[in-house]
Amino acid sequence: GKLGEGTFGTVLKGVHVHVGEPVAIKVLEKSRINTADEIERVGREVQILKSVHHANVVRLWELLYTRDKIYLVMEFSAAGELFGHIVKRGRLKDDEARFYFRQAVEGLDYLHGIEVVHRDIKPE
Repeated sequence: GKLGEGTFGTVLKGVHVHVGEPVAIKVLEKSRINTADEIERVGREVQILKSVHHANVVRLWELLYTRDKIYLVMEFSAAGELFGHIVKRGRLKDDEARFYFRQAVEGLDYLHGIEVVHRDIKPE
């Protein structure tokens, strides 16, 4: 099923063929990646994801290419997006908000420690 949509493509839910675990598959349409800046941005994202290993940062398992598409096979978060959780609940209790905020800050701290700036923090 479809999990989301972005500038360059969609994110689908799948199952990793070798381990049988659920994965998120980011499908990038090469036809949507047009400028040198966009090519650099996608390449930078791939390089960062390949090097990141932290419990609070989504992990890249595999990278596959076809003539028309780039597939990023990534860790699937069974808990879903924080945004969906907030919308469903209407509001988070203080201790729950602290829990999620701490996870986000720990992930960001790790990224900053390896000199990566996210620049697109949102609960989705």
